[in-house]
Amino acid sequence: MFWVSFKFFVFLVTLSILKILPGGKSYEPPGTVKYPLGDEDLNNDILKNPSIIEKSLKDFKQFQSSCTRSISGDLQDPHVDCCNDDIRYGPKDILFSTNALKPSPELSCKRCDLQVKENKEAKYRRVAVTQYCNIFPKYKEIGQNVVPKITQWVNVHGFEVKDIQPLKEFNITALKLVHLKTKAEYLHLFRNDSNNVFSINFRTTPKDNTGLPHILEHIVLCGSQIFPVRDPFFKMLNRSLATFMNAMTGADYTMYPFSTQNYQDFCNLQKIYLDAVFKPNLRYFDFLQEGWRLENTNPQDIKSDLIIKGVVYNEMKGAFSENERILEQKVLNLILPDHTYGVISGGDPLKIPNLTWEDLKNFHKLCYHPSNARFYSYGNFPLTNTLKYIEDTYLSQCDYQDQSHTVVPPQKHWTQPKQEHIIGRYDNLGEAFEKQNILTVSLAMSDITNIYDTFVLSFLTELLIRGPNSPFYKMMIEPNFSGGFIPSTGFDTQTRDCIFTIGLQGLKQEDFSKVIDIYETTIDDVLKSGFDTKHIESVLHRYEIGIKHETSNFGLHLLFGIVSTWNHNGDVINALRINTLLDKLQNDIKSDKFFLQKAVERFFKNNKHRLVLTLSPDKEYEKKQLDAEKKLIKSKVNGLTQENKQSIYETGLELLKEQTSPQNTNILPTLTMDDISDDIDHVNREKSKFGPVPTQINKVNTNGITYFRGIINTSQLTPEQHMLLPLFCSIITKMGTKKMNYREFDNLVMTKTTGLDVGVHFAESLYQLHVYEPGILLSSYCLDKNVQSMWELWNDIFNLNELKDVKRFETLVQLYMSNLTHGVADSGHAYAMQSAAGLISGAAYQKDLLTGLQHISYMKTLVKTKRYESILAELSNIAKQLFDKNNLRCSLNILQEKRNSIVKTYEKFVGDLPGNTFGVPNETTYNTGKVWAPTDAINCQHHVINVPIHFCSKGVLTVPYTEPDYARLRVLGRLLSAKYLHPEIREKQGAYGGGARISTDGVFSFYSYRDPQNLETLNVFDKSYNWLEKEVDQITEQDILEAKLGVFQAVDAPVPPSSKGMREFLLGINPDVLQRHRAEIMIVNRDGLKKVAEKYLAKDTPVSTSKVILGPKINMALPQNYSSFENYLEDCLIFLKKYSWIYNSPNTHLLSNNILRETSSDWIEYFKRISTKSLNKLATCETEENAPNSLKQFLQKVKSFNPTLKRYTNEVTVNFPKNTQIGPKKKHEIVSLIPLINEVCRKTNCDAVIDIGCGLGYISEILNQQFNYKVIGIEGCPKKVLLAEQYQKKFYSKRSTTKVEYFEHMVTDDSSSYMEQLYTNKLNSKNNVCIIGLHVCADLCITVLDLFRKLDFVKVVRFKRSTKK
Repeated sequence: MFWVSFKFFVFLVTLSILKILPGGKSYEPPGTVKYPLGDEDLNNDILKNPSIIEKSLKDFKQFQSSCTRSISGDLQDPHVDCCNDDIRYGPKDILFSTNALKPSPELSCKRCDLQVKENKEAKYRRVAVTQYCNIFPKYKEIGQNVVPKITQWVNVHGFEVKDIQPLKEFNITALKLVHLKTKAEYLHLFRNDSNNVFSINFRTTPKDNTGLPHILEHIVLCGSQIFPVRDPFFKMLNRSLATFMNAMTGADYTMYPFSTQNYQDFCNLQKIYLDAVFKPNLRYFDFLQEGWRLENTNPQDIKSDLIIKGVVYNEMKGAFSENERILEQKVLNLILPDHTYGVISGGDPLKIPNLTWEDLKNFHKLCYHPSNARFYSYGNFPLTNTLKYIEDTYLSQCDYQDQSHTVVPPQKHWTQPKQEHIIGRYDNLGEAFEKQNILTVSLAMSDITNIYDTFVLSFLTELLIRGPNSPFYKMMIEPNFSGGFIPSTGFDTQTRDCIFTIGLQGLKQEDFSKVIDIYETTIDDVLKSGFDTKHIESVLHRYEIGIKHETSNFGLHLLFGIVSTWNHNGDVINALRINTLLDKLQNDIKSDKFFLQKAVERFFKNNKHRLVLTLSPDKEYEKKQLDAEKKLIKSKVNGLTQENKQSIYETGLELLKEQTSPQNTNILPTLTMDDISDDIDHVNREKSKFGPVPTQINKVNTNGITYFRGIINTSQLTPEQHMLLPLFCSIITKMGTKKMNYREFDNLVMTKTTGLDVGVHFAESLYQLHVYEPGILLSSYCLDKNVQSMWELWNDIFNLNELKDVKRFETLVQLYMSNLTHGVADSGHAYAMQSAAGLISGAAYQKDLLTGLQHISYMKTLVKTKRYESILAELSNIAKQLFDKNNLRCSLNILQEKRNSIVKTYEKFVGDLPGNTFGVPNETTYNTGKVWAPTDAINCQHHVINVPIHFCSKGVLTVPYTEPDYARLRVLGRLLSAKYLHPEIREKQGAYGGGARISTDGVFSFYSYRDPQNLETLNVFDKSYNWLEKEVDQITEQDILEAKLGVFQAVDAPVPPSSKGMREFLLGINPDVLQRHRAEIMIVNRDGLKKVAEKYLAKDTPVSTSKVILGPKINMALPQNYSSFENYLEDCLIFLKKYSWIYNSPNTHLLSNNILRETSSDWIEYFKRISTKSLNKLATCETEENAPNSLKQFLQKVKSFNPTLKRYTNEVTVNFPKNTQIGPKKKHEIVSLIPLINEVCRKTNCDAVIDIGCGLGYISEILNQQFNYKVIGIEGCPKKVLLAEQYQKKFYSKRSTTKVEYFEHMVTDDSSSYMEQLYTNKLNSKNNVCIIGLHVCADLCITVLDLFRKLDFVKVVRFKRSTKK
């Protein structure tokens, strides 16, 4: 369930999907049909008992005139045009046709046994002229020969068929129906696709910012009349094999879609959804949980502070975590201000607490009436069953209700442009503060119901902004004064008035006026010069191939593409006729060479409804938001009486009881293991070798498209080169080639393919932890007719020997950096899980370096050097090493019948590729990643980002994919998510989501999403095993079955032709491995779950456990026994005052100041008799049993303040050189500090160390000797520097003299420039640096911390007793 602000679900979504061609073996689950309104026996029923229904000759002639094909021949002769085309199927005894027929009951046909009669027993309110003739061929294919225009149809279970139309480009038959009693609309898209979709949509038009439709969307799924259990929606997630299941709220609609390949599942989910929307319970406690509530911080402590909680409340705090989302919402509110678009449908967190339960119930009555419903279904399941269920169970009980109050009128257009400025967040991961400004130019465009205008504008948008040959790219991006287009740049068709937006990020405020001038100049240039013909051809080609390309959930994407048009009563069937629209557009362009320019003039140049919106960051933004929230809470609390507070407290307890009470889930429908296929979908594949290149050929139904993928192994690259791989992949196909500049090359690429994509490839070993295959993935696809051109384009890339265009490279780097942090806040849980996994898995750590937060940090440091020429030179070296066919393995997805012709061209392509004849032919090469050294403390990280919510994760290293425990852990993850984590994290804490899962790197990850808590959530993760241990006997076979069904949703998810065979090619999961894994999932039982839980979750170990929080700064985490900071600090001050005698004097004055006299005598006696080991334990608040009670109480109080008091005992074996006269104390210090330094260096990706106060260089040399760090030793005493250099030559290896250098320098407040010089001259400005000091204390400690603050290349400071990051 979520609130959406779709920007890219434009009309073109239909271009991302493909028609499924007849033929080929495909899975047809029980319940599929071959006719839109019938069942599997429909054809036989018609053949056995054709019924011909006559109304009148007059009606027949009207019917005849409505058809696009005229009826020919003498009406007295029925044999003219006898039943050879234009056939259509209906329910049971009805067959529709446009063929010639004299509608006379006396007429019979000797030639074809035609019988004409009146069906006097018809149950349908309307009749239509129909006929049957057995001369017509057997009904071979679905959706063929559809009647183009029908004016009169029949009543089917209360629904009147209004229209039946073919959509040949998608091999769809569209049926449009209207419920006679309530006027509810139904659109059924019949297609031979087993992944069926169903959705109920409502037009919901709020008038305020309380988030009414969004909160209602959540609450209707919390229980209904037929299914009165708490949260049946979430419980059905694990009782189903749904390929998609969710609900979402848009600006003016709410929709409830799901998809599944199983007919029983389809019926089950349909019942859940229909009862939820039409007969929800709408309980008060569900409103409190999902919407908002005042509740004590600790629900069980009435004295704890009152705060606002609620799932949607926290969701919307997270929804505006990025400036892009803030800006996008403001554009909508400001450019279409007069009606529902002027408010935030999802809810403003500061306004949500104004919503009442009564408001919610009233809104449901108004907007969730069947008269406001739009039903949608897609696929090959029978429609009549659905119509009957909807009619009998819900619609027959309702009458029509006027819904004019939900209608959104067109926005009255302005006569003058407007400009507004808003404030947003400062992104601490983004660019420099002064370059975090954004400007957008937005225009209100066509009415969504004007299908052709909307299509033309979507086409114009592509021409104007996509790729380096577009006018706005040339004028706005190539001058390189910004960070490129914002993600929402494009044409938004999710509102009644469509909106065009073009925006630039990474701006300085002084560039605002410049951008506006460029916009206007670009439009003028287009009007003057038009568009380049080749650019137009490339955009047209994208449309052509887009129609043929298939995605994994065709019906769902189709729904998203039409929802807005349908929501405003537009003609959705004509909106789906892409070929018709394309033909008209091409004809208009051909007949009028100025057609596109005229359209630009009409919609852009002369459009006064234009909004310029600018955004600037404010470092105090988050504080102001928190202050506003505190003010809101204060306003809610101030007027409360003691009785009110008592009532809130009791309600909180009652809600907590409600959330923990068992539910009767037996009333919910469910699938069984019998619904899971025993076998997998086998791909017809062959494996061959062409020269040195291993190739997997997948022969699948690609609809005339050739899909190519290649993996180039990168094991030969150095670690430094690997860090550059993401940047290399981003720019390598955008720099041009030997023969063409980047514009010419892009034009050719987009005219022949959909693009040449290069990305980082990373595949974890299926058999060993920490092991992975590094590489880059090449991918592209094209129409079969263009396959030779595609090979030539890739050949040009492989022959790139030198990259020289530094200016172009600088532009691409700027674009790359601007987009690098997009989505961190929206996908924070993924970044947190990746970061946590990287602390315990060598493979995951390498992945984090290339795709996670570490990569962002690395790139920011790299770009600050501004050494674009040297970076580009290094990327050229990478290209020379990688683009060698000896490093390559490939995969092709092609049509069986095109196999020989395509493979012939492919073989020549491989033969022409460059290759080192002395190289080793490519074999899959795996690397082993570094693993953290174990310590006594769990590896933890807190990544600070300026957002108001948290993303928490805990990682546990377990086993690789092929181990039986992996399947058990996979099921355990689903079980924990549903039974423990969801109730604790979402229902009780108010986070938007949370769960557990295992990934292919073997890390079992806990996570939370948009979470108001942080350390409390980590505590929930830690208690997972305790919960499981306590509840294991209560876990039923049904619970385990549900967990397995949840796993199989992912394992058996539908795969489009373009991706068939990719699980094996990319990850090595071949059919045998997959089938074995499926079998292991099927046999998981309670004992197996108990075993893996005890083995991996019972006890956290430093080597296998990690924790990460991604979110705002945590000023202080309160112990559980404190409800507020005030109480905590007050208690601390009282304690510190009582024992001030302990810390008022320096340690060295312990005796001279008579401190011992203040100490209790029984304490002193105890200290005298215990061992040194026991004495050391006092530092961690540990005592012997015979310790004085007063001492125990003292230490217990210290522990209650929750300090971190763990001893670090991970020491390493150090081979000290002989005759250095290092004393035992010094050795102990070195042995203790060395592993700490190594640990923090690895965590922060530091490969160089500056040792301040290095003395004789003992630590410096051992760091190099043990861990190969580059070390710079700084010492203020010249004699020690000289001795250190002498010891280096005498006691250490020759390597030391190149890796360790000593310098005489007294560190002061002014040492930052000296450090900068050392970094540049001695470390080559490439290294992240850790500053260490064995005896950094007093003022020097402050000085070094100041250096850390000033020097960006210093990532961590490690002193003997403290660490600062």
